Amino acid sequence: MHCDDAGPLVHRRLEGRLGAEDRTRLLQHLEHCAGCREELETQEAVAVMLAMRPTAEVPLGFADRVMANFKPAPGWLDTVNWRVWTYRLTPVAATLVLLAALGLASTEAAEPLEFSDLVADWVVEEDSDALPASSVFWEDEVSEDALLEAVLTVNYGEPFR
Repeated sequence: MHCDDAGPLVHRRLEGRLGAEDRTRLLQHLEHCAGCREELETQEAVAVMLAMRPTAEVPLGFADRVMANFKPAPGWLDTVNWRVWTYRLTPVAATLVLLAALGLASTEAAEPLEFSDLVADWVVEEDSDALPASSVFWEDEVSEDALLEAVLTVNYGEPFR
């Protein structure tokens, strides 16, 4: 047995948890190793001193005072402290509210327009007497034959007649 193996056995012997086989191995090692014998004597002296100490009762509220001195490690939620962000963003929010209030003024609603009117205004030029071929797709009442003809035969750059 090596000294590294004897150390845990010494501690188990002092605690009274050493089995018969381990006790024999430890005693054989202690016969040949002065360092481990000295370690055993030191540990026994410490055990005797601890056994002789007076018992003291813990004062009322001791655990609460000890726990009050512990500061928990900051968590991820502490880094995203909403109070700090609220205070920092208050001037920005106030400015946005003020700008929104100043920007609200009464406006007149525009009259609704038909899509075909928009297309006609966009496509028709004042001096032109014919519409481009693509305008047939935006007209309200167009026969299926006219649509088919527009898709198959008409060049989009030429007027539709």
